[in-house]
Amino acid sequence: MTRPDPAARQDVRRPAPEVIAAVRASCASVADRPVRLAETFYAHLFEMAPHTRGMFPADMSDQMQKMTGTLLAAISHLESPDTAALEALLRKLGADHRTKYGVESEHYLYIGHALTRAVRDVSGPAFSGGLSSSWIAVYQWVAAHMMAGADVVDAAPVVELPQQREPDEHLPHGVWAAAGG
Repeated sequence: MTRPDPAARQDVRRPAPEVIAAVRASCASVADRPVRLAETFYAHLFEMAPHTRGMFPADMSDQMQKMTGTLLAAISHLESPDTAALEALLRKLGADHRTKYGVESEHYLYIGHALTRAVRDVSGPAFSGGLSSSWIAVYQWVAAHMMAGADVVDAAPVVELPQQREPDEHLPHGVWAAAGG
């Protein structure tokens, strides 16, 4: 499978100001219930993609706080005129998720669906088709930057280290060290 060009993902346009405003306004109901949002999100994620459960710790308390904190912080910074720092942070987060947890590009599809459903469930009657579209647009922007960071990790050359020889138990330690062991 060929990987997309990391630079192509970084060209994703920032959502329109009215889209960001709609998501930000809906964050008031979500921010009041971050634990419910996280619980609902992970319930949807693990229902849709049970194979992702193994990527997470048994006790999800810290993970739930990290997820909602990061999500709400990213949305609050999305309105700023310069999002370069946020974009760099999201790329780093994506690279970390690839190297530490094995998150692949296809996982982001499940995450987006789970997030939209969780926001719908937490928002209640205030949720609409337009708000769903706004959340999807914001999520796609965030995910594109995270995947760009993961793509950079994938594009990095693999460095083969020379194999270390096992010490010969018949040689004294000084001889082994002098032989490059």
